[in-house]
Amino acid sequence: MNNNVIFISKKESNSLYSKTQEDILKVIIDGEKICSWSDYWNAISNAFSFPELPSYMKPDYHSYYDLMTDLSWLKNENIILIFENADSFLANDLQLKNNIIKDFKEFLLPFWEEEASKTVVNGKKKNFSVYFVEE
Repeated sequence: MNNNVIFISKKESNSLYSKTQEDILKVIIDGEKICSWSDYWNAISNAFSFPELPSYMKPDYHSYYDLMTDLSWLKNENIILIFENADSFLANDLQLKNNIIKDFKEFLLPFWEEEASKTVVNGKKKNFSVYFVEE
């Protein structure tokens, strides 16, 4: 596994669903249900079992980034995040969609590939791939 953002067709995605290794956390988000930041926050926080935010934190980008660069509650070293119906994902807010994709490519995935072992207490690298399944 490489830490990448990958755009694939629905036909190509069949192999993703057949991966069943115990050490792989497979997270699936339905892009048709994500129309806003709030929808995205709810989906990603449920998918990754984010801990409850302390009262001084809000479900905003800063909290998102903090949690996505922590994930200490997840013991899996291999993560596959699949956005089904990627064409519908934030279709009415392309700027937000592009920002989320850019953040995965430029910050979050490189963090888990290189920086996590240096910056997180007892941190370990994670193999983390994000797939956008398009029609």
